[in-house]
Amino acid sequence: MKLFALIASSVLAVSSVTLEFVQARPMHADINYERYLEEIDSADADFQSWKNSKFFDIATKNNWLPEQSEERSADDNDEDIRQRIFMSRKAAEKAQAANPNANFSIMTPFSALTDKEFNSKVTNPYVLGNKTSSSTVPKRSLRQEEGGYSFSSIQDMINSITQGQQGAISGDDSAWNFAPTASSPPAATPTTAPPTTTPTEESATQTSASTTGTQTGSVDWSDTACMSPIQNQGQCGGCWAFASVAAVESLQCISNGKKSVNKYSEQQLLGCDSQNQGCGGGAPVYAYEYIQQNGLCGESAVPYEMANGGTATCGTTCSQSDPGLSGYENLEAGDEAGLLKAVQSQPVVVAVASANDVFKQYTGGVISSCGTTDVDHAVVVVGFDDTSFKIRNSWGEDWGDAGYIRMARGSSGMGACGLLTDMSYPKM
Repeated sequence: MKLFALIASSVLAVSSVTLEFVQARPMHADINYERYLEEIDSADADFQSWKNSKFFDIATKNNWLPEQSEERSADDNDEDIRQRIFMSRKAAEKAQAANPNANFSIMTPFSALTDKEFNSKVTNPYVLGNKTSSSTVPKRSLRQEEGGYSFSSIQDMINSITQGQQGAISGDDSAWNFAPTASSPPAATPTTAPPTTTPTEESATQTSASTTGTQTGSVDWSDTACMSPIQNQGQCGGCWAFASVAAVESLQCISNGKKSVNKYSEQQLLGCDSQNQGCGGGAPVYAYEYIQQNGLCGESAVPYEMANGGTATCGTTCSQSDPGLSGYENLEAGDEAGLLKAVQSQPVVVAVASANDVFKQYTGGVISSCGTTDVDHAVVVVGFDDTSFKIRNSWGEDWGDAGYIRMARGSSGMGACGLLTDMSYPKM
């Protein structure tokens, strides 16, 4: 008798689960199938709980379920999801072991996605803004299933895509790195990052020893009138637009006496900001420039339409408002003290490493490590307490802690999940 049959028979002797799906084949290369069979009762209970929860409905609405076909039966589809939920359970347990002060669960919208699907459908292309000089092209981090591509500039990438060209494959899950080019004035589609200034109040270095913040007390802009509701970007890689708009909305409200927040349009940035690339990724610093030069439409005039991804267009007209931006400021990488000081006055846009099981299965508490500091997602630091930063995400209120996540202060290097790597905020 084959080994599989022996395992299945032994499991059937003690399991109340029917033979029909115990004999199903392993559908995923990453699954520990022998352990799955040993834990088939609890795996099925997890599957049933998740399928009967709101998270199944959310996943269905956002296309975060495995693709179905006429060739697959309903039982096959259920078995596929059952195995995915089992793998997410193990991922949550691993994330919990690495982050004892946080909570993880299968009860998230992403538990039926494999890691590769999560990376491609949910996590985002993000362009690192320039921190030192206007002659450096921003670095773009895109996780690609087939490997990494190297372009000399954003314009080269656009030209290459247009011409149907592909760069050389250099390995799995690597980044697209935009190498520095010679200094030149910004064009309609930039080949250099916008000029920036560095705060003079802090003399930061790349090491956390001299930049770890000692600020005590707490700040939470999300508990004020100056924070709009949590948004959901869906399958559009527009985190840069959502983070930038949220930061501008809050700053305008704070500057106007903290009375009320104006909700502006992320859709406008996705379709009209030619320096960024819509759902294909972007840099918040370019978004600040666009807003300063063009103003913003209200969300009601230009509502969000890119939840399913695609290419946004700039065909909508509106009466654009001028939020009053005078520029923006970048913080030095690793400068936690500078971040704390800035957040006392306003929310700050940062980049984090989100393409991991920590973000995928997070439900609350304080994150200390994502297992990587390779940033790929723009979010907004909206507050802090003595031990953590409070961060606003754009994955809807049903993710994380009502749409927010907390990350530990005082972490070494670039901070928990790389949150000190790339930090900026608009100015008025």
